[in-house]
Amino acid sequence: MVVASVQLLDSTLREGEQTPGVNFSLKEKLEIATLVDQFGVDIIEAGHPAISPQIKRAVQRISRAGHQAQILAHCRAIRADIDVAIDCDVDWVGIFFCLRNEALEDRYRKDLGQALALITDVVEYAKAHGLKVRYTPEDTVRSPIDNVVKVALACKAAGVDRIGVADTVGVMTPLRMYQFVHLLRERTGLELNVHCHNDLGMAVANSLTAVEAGARLIDTTVNGLGERTGIAPLAETAMALALRYGMENRWEFPLLPQLSEVVARASRIPIPAQAPVVGRNAFTHNAGLHVSAVLIDPSHYESIPAELVGRTRDVALDKMAGRPTLTYRLDRLGVHVSEELFEEVFMRIKALRKSQLDDRQLLSLVTKLSGGLSILPKTAVGAPLGADEKTTAP
Repeated sequence: MVVASVQLLDSTLREGEQTPGVNFSLKEKLEIATLVDQFGVDIIEAGHPAISPQIKRAVQRISRAGHQAQILAHCRAIRADIDVAIDCDVDWVGIFFCLRNEALEDRYRKDLGQALALITDVVEYAKAHGLKVRYTPEDTVRSPIDNVVKVALACKAAGVDRIGVADTVGVMTPLRMYQFVHLLRERTGLELNVHCHNDLGMAVANSLTAVEAGARLIDTTVNGLGERTGIAPLAETAMALALRYGMENRWEFPLLPQLSEVVARASRIPIPAQAPVVGRNAFTHNAGLHVSAVLIDPSHYESIPAELVGRTRDVALDKMAGRPTLTYRLDRLGVHVSEELFEEVFMRIKALRKSQLDDRQLLSLVTKLSGGLSILPKTAVGAPLGADEKTTAP
């Protein structure tokens, strides 16, 4: 499926900072905003400036930094929040107010008509002050669709620019998300934005099927940070849009590893080794049959070119390794061994239980078993897998 245009909103500085224990400094926020802007997101959700003076100051600094991305401030459906956003010089406000019947009754003590009047008043107020407006019915997908449509149409009349579809507690499956977004788009004709939480591990899948149904903007965070289990991660969402949906590659993918490391350091939440695109193991092959095939042609076991994100593929050396893995690793180090020694080293590796050998450990093992080596110049050490004719994956 080819999608002509999908925008990305990065909410690391707002949703991401709602991750338990995360508290970015002003310096960290400015660095993250600069990097996500350089990566090429369309909108940076800089924070909820009415929450605290510190957040307001950060939103002001980001808004005035001259980024290519537009800046959005998170706001409750009250005029006072809009006034604070105006003072921050943002381009957008993201207004939220839940339309779920239980929330209207228990949290807000309002009926739908009262909620509609409140929301449209704030939308009109923001528009009158020159702001672009996204209205999101919090917990959209668990709200009655008739509630959502009625308020969305009233917001449309009030001049709203976009409606957000929030899977606030991560309950959706891809088919249900497709059906919901398609119906809302059909009944309102409005531009839609999706904000998918990852409680069931389906935030990216739900975001992409929302795009198939007509949504044209996806909320993301770096490393998938956010409330509870977070929302759709920026790296894999952008990669899927580029490689699986045929979007023009306008994003600076080589920045992703650096961006993820910066956010991991600032948030004090490490990147999982198995994280797609940015994880340590994302481009590392292990099983012997896999490695032997990758040495012939990387496309046998790769769907994402490592070079696209400025990384190189590698092979792990542990009990799963085959002889081609050991041959490759020795060749990369410039080490020549006899067939007898090769087999002895190989059998030692196959006996490993819970560890793998890095280059230094491999050299140490060969040295221990042989007592002498023939080693090529050190420039050979660390060459990427397939550094000859196989460096580019299809």
